[in-house]
Amino acid sequence: MSSDENIVARIWRYIGAFQHGILRLFGIFLILFLLIAFIGSLFSNDDFDMADSGVLIFAPEGPIVEEPTTISPNDAFTASLLGGGPGSEVLLSDVVEGLRHATEDDDVTTIVMNLERFGGGYPAALHQVAHEMDAFREAGKEIIVYGDNYSMSGYFLAAHASQVYLHDMGGASVNGYAVYRTFFRSLLERLHVTVNVYRVGTFKSALEPYLGDGMSEPAAEANRYVFGDIWNAYQDSVEAARGLSDGALQDYADQFPELLVANGGDTAAVAQNQGLVDEVIGRGAYRDLLEERFGRDDGEDSLGFVASDFFDYVEANREFDLLPSDKIVVIKAVGGIVDGNGDGGVIGGDQHAELIRRARLDDDVRAIVLRIDSGGGSAFASELIREELEMARLEGKIVIASMGGVAASGGYWIATPAHEIWAEPTTITGSIGIFGFIPTFEDSLAEIGVYEDGIALTETARQPSPTGGVTDEWDIILQSSIENGYERFLSIVAESRNMTRDQVDAVAQGRIWTGQQAYDRGLVDQIGGYDEAIAAAAARAGLEEGDYRVIEFRDEVDPFHQFLEMFGSSASTALFGEGLLGTGLLADMASDVQDEIETINMMNDPNGVYATCFECSAYRQ
Repeated sequence: MSSDENIVARIWRYIGAFQHGILRLFGIFLILFLLIAFIGSLFSNDDFDMADSGVLIFAPEGPIVEEPTTISPNDAFTASLLGGGPGSEVLLSDVVEGLRHATEDDDVTTIVMNLERFGGGYPAALHQVAHEMDAFREAGKEIIVYGDNYSMSGYFLAAHASQVYLHDMGGASVNGYAVYRTFFRSLLERLHVTVNVYRVGTFKSALEPYLGDGMSEPAAEANRYVFGDIWNAYQDSVEAARGLSDGALQDYADQFPELLVANGGDTAAVAQNQGLVDEVIGRGAYRDLLEERFGRDDGEDSLGFVASDFFDYVEANREFDLLPSDKIVVIKAVGGIVDGNGDGGVIGGDQHAELIRRARLDDDVRAIVLRIDSGGGSAFASELIREELEMARLEGKIVIASMGGVAASGGYWIATPAHEIWAEPTTITGSIGIFGFIPTFEDSLAEIGVYEDGIALTETARQPSPTGGVTDEWDIILQSSIENGYERFLSIVAESRNMTRDQVDAVAQGRIWTGQQAYDRGLVDQIGGYDEAIAAAAARAGLEEGDYRVIEFRDEVDPFHQFLEMFGSSASTALFGEGLLGTGLLADMASDVQDEIETINMMNDPNGVYATCFECSAYRQ
């Protein structure tokens, strides 16, 4: 090596060391800042003063989620550029914890809700929040809600309030559920794209958009059955809360055009006349009403009346339990399942297996509760998580699976080692089936004079290629692998559920079920939520209340990565405001396309085998 090369190498080494040192120094300062902020938060409860009016303002921004979503800095920039991205989110645990504490707190008498920026959630989460709202009211307290317009999910929560107000130019979009997908087969044929699909299961409809121009009858049948149950649960809950007659919401949705004409096109009048809201009122008049009742507040951050923020209240009353030593560990499995590691909102096979291993090797951990909110993903990553949970069970740990909004396909796979599987009545689960998907472009390229050629010394040496297609031999290999994977899935479920292979196959085939339907078919053990799952874990571990603490195991977010993510989003917002496409239809379309691309990008299974329920996201309203 020449001296010049040594000097160049040395210079770059120094530059790299300097850069690394700067980043580490910045990371240390950021960690210290966050640590100081955290320690300060432990002693900051005294800084929160509950408003004398006894009112909490609950104004959620974004969807209700089990775990906050984190994305790469580059993706944050791109998402913000298009007007999409994870945006604001509301933790289900914060909402439930806050409502429960407020129910028992004599200083809180009223909750004022504003659902304008509420982004919805899975039916199971909405039902849980509604249940806590009912408990708050049953304690003799009041909930007041106002909306310019109510979405399906927003109105579901609003219906459980004491008083429901609506803007006089607004409406209640309680139109029932529907699922529609975009189909690409004809387009792909025109582009000469070859879609190589390998799957098992009559109802495994994840890849139907690439295989046809419309929804298959089995998929339509399954969706009708599941959506029917969820819609019935929605109607029962709202009609009971509002004192409406049976079938009132079905009539409202079916007869809305006629009702609207009869009311001169006034959507607010329709909602009020059908009993969905109590009063139609403008923003100014509503604000005056609150000021008159609770007192005027001219503070810069106030909404004009005396009240405290709900989420500040949650933080101020958060409890940190360091004793006793016996622990029930909660591990959240939220988002798509990918091979390797994943950030918040994504389940990394290696990452989550390591979290379970930590709990398994901790002698103070008496039970593991796996909280699942996932439509699946990589079959290999799902198996890594399942294996680690099974080892924990074999070594004497109690394992409980608690299903949230969705626990389907790979999300069900990882639940199978549990001593007990708990699901909400409206959880989306099942989808026991797998598939493989390889699009190739050999015919597309041939149209413009591009070809792939070469030699192979064996019949299988030429592997599938985007530019060369899939050989007949590899077609056989891939389909056989998928069939083997499906049989493995069936055997795992059969063994864990004490069923025969054929009994599982009869309720599998990729078909989705609600939690209640799955319970009726032996796929889950109990109907109940997170609290019931924790109680079941304690009971099986022989722990009495007060003898254990519940803690969550999760990977710590790299502070520098978090800073870059915020920087990426902030930079795009500073440069392009709400995005290049702004808001509205185009922005919504761009966001949908981005979601599809992100879903495809997460398909990194090393074997190309997936246990995924793509359609499950349609149930999040």
